[in-house]
Parts: sequence; structure tokens; C-alpha cells
Amino acid sequence: MSHTTIPEPLETDQWFVDSPELSEFVATAKEIIASTSGDRAETLNALKPFFTALLNKQNWLPQNFARPNPDGGLGGGIGQWLLYRSQEPCLTTSRNSWRGFANASTLTIFSLVIPPNSITPIHDHLSWGLVGLYQGKQEETIYRRLDKGETEGFADLEIVGLHQVNRGKISHLLPPDGDIHSVKATTVFTPSISIHVMGNDTGSIWRNQYHPEQQSIKSFRSGYSNVP
Repeated sequence: MSHTTIPEPLETDQWFVDSPELSEFVATAKEIIASTSGDRAETLNALKPFFTALLNKQNWLPQNFARPNPDGGLGGGIGQWLLYRSQEPCLTTSRNSWRGFANASTLTIFSLVIPPNSITPIHDHLSWGLVGLYQGKQEETIYRRLDKGETEGFADLEIVGLHQVNRGKISHLLPPDGDIHSVKATTVFTPSISIHVMGNDTGSIWRNQYHPEQQSIKSFRSGYSNVP
């Protein structure tokens, strides 16, 4: 079953964190996104140094956005906290093709808080983006899809990377490359916190969750812990 959604346009950008550091980054990100709209690899490369600077600044992320959520849509007590969402809507779908998303103008920034030893489901994002580790340590498993998505409910995956992620490490998402993964917090006492800078409204759209053992795929929406 496919889901196509055109979100209602927002009257203004939505800010959930009052932070000069985040405001400065968003302003820079919007300029870069607009000036590199024809090449999202260029977008990511241009954004990276400014994102690195944001990750290196501590205490700009409030505690309310740095905690787990027992009722989170990703399970395992994982919190997905929306920090910023731009007013521009984009066309989204849960189908397996990512094409058509690369030039979407929507920008969302959220924190993903994973309790110690918890792991996300294997999932995709259907958008270009940057993911950087703000706190803790993680283990990331990256997958590649081998089939062409022609059979409903079927997906054949292989593991293409297993990485130990330390604070400050940044990953590029440029579908289909690196877009399917799972992440485990390898910290003992405190959660891991990653910051996501995405070219779609990741928590609101229909995207895909994978089960390699059953070679199955299903649509899901993760939602945000602080926004309906």
C-alpha cells in the first residue's frame, strides 16, 4: 500500500529550541540549500563544516530534547525530538523509490536519543541529510538493498558497513547510498544523542522499516516525541 501526503503549509517556520547557535546554523543551512539545489552532494559538503561547529558547541541542546522517550515511535525508549521545521512543504511517499525527494526544500532538524544498549529498527530516511553524534557512542550498521522494490512487502538487504561512531562523527545520507541503517547506543550509563539535519519532514512522512531475516519491508511513521 502506498501513501502520498502533501502536508499543509505552515504559516511560519517552527522553532522548538530557543538557541542562538541553532538559529545561526539554520540561517546558514538555508542559504546553502538554496544555492546548491541542483547538487545535493554539494549541499552536504558545504553544510558539513558548519554542522561540525554546531556539534562541537555544548549546552545549546536543552535537557528536554536530550532524553529518551518510553512511548517513542521507534521503540526501545528512543526519543525523536523535533528542534526545527521549515515552513516549506514537500511531497512524500512510502514507496521504495527515493527519486523526487532530492530537491525537496523542506528542512528539519531533530535529536535522536537512544538509551544505553537500545537499537533502532532498520530503517530508511528517503532524503539527503547529515547525521552527527552530539553525545555518547554508537554502533551503526549500514545496509544496501539488492532487489528493485518490484514486489510488494519484499526487500533483500545486505550489510555493507559496520562502524563505531564517536562524538563529532558525521554521516552523509544521499539516497540510495547510506540511507538504510540501524543504530545502537554503546554507552553504558547515558544515552547517545545524534543530531539530524534532513531535507524532508522525516518524522511525519511514511518511510520504510526492514526485517532482513524475513526479507520483508513495511511502511511506518516514526513521529516526533514532542509534536503530534
